[in-house]
Amino acid sequence: MNSIEGILNRNLTASLLLIFVGFWWVSIMTIHQITEDYLITRLAHDSVSIEKHLRAHTQQSVYPQIDYTSLNPIYDEKHSGHYFVIEYKNKIIESNSLANFSLFLKVSPHLISHYETKGPAEDNLFVYRYKTEYRSAPLVIYIAEDNSPVKQALIHFDILIGGFALLALFLVYWQQRYILRKGFKQLEPIHDALKKLHTGEAVQLEVSDYPIEVAELIDNLNQALQSASRQLQRSRQSNANLAHSLKTPLNLIYQLLNDPAFKDYPALKETLKQQAERIHARVESELKRARLAAHAHSVQPFDFRTHLPDLIETLQQLYPQKRFHIPSFQNKTPPPLAIEKEDGFELLGNLLDNATKFSHENVYLSIHQQLNPDNNAETITYIDIEDDGEGVPSEQLDRIQNRGHRLDESISGHGIGLSIVKQIAEAYEFEISFGHSQYGGLCVRLKLIQSAKIN
Repeated sequence: MNSIEGILNRNLTASLLLIFVGFWWVSIMTIHQITEDYLITRLAHDSVSIEKHLRAHTQQSVYPQIDYTSLNPIYDEKHSGHYFVIEYKNKIIESNSLANFSLFLKVSPHLISHYETKGPAEDNLFVYRYKTEYRSAPLVIYIAEDNSPVKQALIHFDILIGGFALLALFLVYWQQRYILRKGFKQLEPIHDALKKLHTGEAVQLEVSDYPIEVAELIDNLNQALQSASRQLQRSRQSNANLAHSLKTPLNLIYQLLNDPAFKDYPALKETLKQQAERIHARVESELKRARLAAHAHSVQPFDFRTHLPDLIETLQQLYPQKRFHIPSFQNKTPPPLAIEKEDGFELLGNLLDNATKFSHENVYLSIHQQLNPDNNAETITYIDIEDDGEGVPSEQLDRIQNRGHRLDESISGHGIGLSIVKQIAEAYEFEISFGHSQYGGLCVRLKLIQSAKIN
């Protein structure tokens, strides 16, 4: 799965790298060019000075003459780093600073040129070549300067500007990454809202709480939630209308079964009665199943602390001789079930009702939670409902599990109740299993996975 943040970070890194590499290259090329132009300008001035010196001190001589007493003394000092060579009519005049070192003289067709070569002290020389005329003969002046300090300074500058560019690249990258994460953090309320929706809480997102880029998404999500809520209400209303419309025909059938005309047809009467009861049981089962809305907008989730005592109180009134053992929830309270309140009452009510019917005296409900080993962001909740009755034989238990608990729905006890339980569990993607209780009766275990929240 592609990450928007990862894609933006990669593209941003590539763009910044390209920009800063270009900035670094332009910076060093510019400073190198400025330095070279400065050297050329300075050496050009030196060449003009030497040419004027030659013309001033060579009045009677055929060849140019150098008077070091009136020339810059740096050219008279051995290996001073400043040198010159004069080439005139196949004669070479070298500065004393060269100390008989043969400077490489590069021939060029241009009047002015420059190049680099090795100096007498294994240093690097920058040579400026200037061609002119002296007494109608070509005169070439080579002015050289040791530019090793300049090149070393340029290397330091290149490293410095490169380090600065790299540091700026990382700073801009982390700044942009922080801004991106801060921007995506504004979307976290959507995740929280969807988690609340999953647990059955009513949710309506405020468009003003989110960036304008996702405003349309939030608006569409709100419309989808409203549509789901309306669909749920219409479904329940339709179910109520269906139940009401079927009540009259069923009552009429029961009245006809009590008619004296059926005395002479006991077998027919019994068959019609059985079929009417089957229809009644099937209608009740299908109406409850149709009412389920596990994936639609729920109004209120089933809360153990609030709703479980109400359920136990109702069962206690129906079975005053039985004892119910449930957690006190004083220290730990599991999060609300990711199921609508009415469906929670239906699910646990059927299981507790069956356990109560088949128990001798005691019914037990326990809740256990643990972190999901496959995903630490989730918890696994186990709900065990047990009784101290005779239990279910192993072969019957296996048959119930293999057939998905779908026994004859006209039989009371572990029949239609467990069928409804199975339907609710499937609708909400709970896992349900049956086993032998440690108290002697049946143990029904519900397993559900929710977002991590252990109080």
